[in-house]
Amino acid sequence: MHAAPPVRMSLAPDRAWQCAAALCAGAAGANLAAWGALHAQIPVPMVVAISLTAAGVALLWTRWGAERGATTGVLVCDGGRRQWSPVTAASVAVELRLMIDLGPWFLLRFTPTQPVQPAARWAASRRRAGAAWPLWRTALHARRPGGNQAPAPEPK
Repeated sequence: MHAAPPVRMSLAPDRAWQCAAALCAGAAGANLAAWGALHAQIPVPMVVAISLTAAGVALLWTRWGAERGATTGVLVCDGGRRQWSPVTAASVAVELRLMIDLGPWFLLRFTPTQPVQPAARWAASRRRAGAAWPLWRTALHARRPGGNQAPAPEPK
């Protein structure tokens, strides 16, 4: 098996991803509030008002969380070493895990190998990666050298 190609990608908050996450949170908040209000047999005009309020709160809360946790940096993957270098701090070796692959976006989870910082999640976009996107797909889907190999089948 060949090793993944070395790749370097600058990560910054992606507005489209943040908007999509905020819209999903708003829809979830509105649905939950409407369900609860209808279950409590509240009149329909009040249900609509409660749902819209819940949607707005969820949208604002998601946007606030995205802005608060927004840092830029560089992620480097070269063979077995994966390193996150935020602009505001020193480089940290990380375990990188691909959580969701949506085609034009990846949701990545960084867990520092030394417990200096908590785990973080990042959305990486094809638009920001540009020509390096195919290399990133290969690096994230490739098995790391010396990592967990599939167990050998037991002889019969």
